[in-house]
Amino acid sequence: MVNATQSFVRIAAAVVMLVCLSSPAMGEQRFSVGYLEAGPFWLFNEDMAAVNAYLDGQGWRDKVSFPEDAWLSPGWEEQEQWEPAARELMARDDLDLIIAAGTAATRALTAVNNQNTPILSISVGDPLAAGFVVSLEDSGIDNFTTRLEPDRYPRMFDMFHQVVEFEKLGLIYQDTESGRQYTNVDDARRVAERRGFEILEYDSLASESVEDCLAALRHLIQQGMDAFFIPSLNAFDWEQSDADQVLGYLRREGIATFARNGSRDVQAGALMGFSTVDFSQRGEFLARMIIRILEGVSPRSLNMVDAGTPKISFNLAVAHEIGFNPPFDLLAATDELYQDIVLPENRLVK
Repeated sequence: MVNATQSFVRIAAAVVMLVCLSSPAMGEQRFSVGYLEAGPFWLFNEDMAAVNAYLDGQGWRDKVSFPEDAWLSPGWEEQEQWEPAARELMARDDLDLIIAAGTAATRALTAVNNQNTPILSISVGDPLAAGFVVSLEDSGIDNFTTRLEPDRYPRMFDMFHQVVEFEKLGLIYQDTESGRQYTNVDDARRVAERRGFEILEYDSLASESVEDCLAALRHLIQQGMDAFFIPSLNAFDWEQSDADQVLGYLRREGIATFARNGSRDVQAGALMGFSTVDFSQRGEFLARMIIRILEGVSPRSLNMVDAGTPKISFNLAVAHEIGFNPPFDLLAATDELYQDIVLPENRLVK
């Protein structure tokens, strides 16, 4: 006959077994990750989707949670809320990592850095030029890291001029530190001095709206602009604006364009850019950084350089519409050659 002590032991063992069957494996650690963006932007979405895909493939997606109250996006028109949102995340003691998406969010987080919670900056065009890191080899901050693509933007201006041989390149931006970064003004100036073309700058944008950008473009065309560098402004973000108004206007005026954000803009009406269709490589790079940080590695000790070779994206329909005859060697070297203009299905139409 089973005594009371034996019965208790068996019941307790059964309870433990049920808990083990319905819970994560014993000893498997869970991590909470915060997220900050100044406002929604398609590039942030693509990067995060690629990161999650790699984490899932490595069996890490179930180990990482993104608490709803730690996923903050104040809005592009709410600049006064960016730093308080960053401060809110930095003050939490339940986050193992905070992801900063974009230049504005990264600037806000680093301004209120508690020097403890790891920060990973993603989707920033040039973190070195923005002053977020001190060199290609060192972020300069123990709890901060990011992804770097050395010389990506100077190569854009170099290639654009080599192909089109324009005389006057137009740039539009708001004359702030972030605004200049979204248009890569310093890179353009350096390449222009070396290659011998002129830059026409419109630095007094009242906003990133389609209307204000069109007004700036009309001004630059009156000054003789024959090529335009498409920046990372909301007027060119298909989910935020009716970007076809701007690209269509540039084509009708016969202006050659290079898309900073790459393939989607080229397929939708820009002349050329660097390919960005496949985000898997950059997603893997960022996800590996996340895993290393969550495993306890210091963010500052991680390699930041993702030295991939850029691929060329080119639209033949745009070339025909603006009267540009592409050189044969360009077509032979192009990785993505579009025959038609195809607008994104999820675009905003007004």
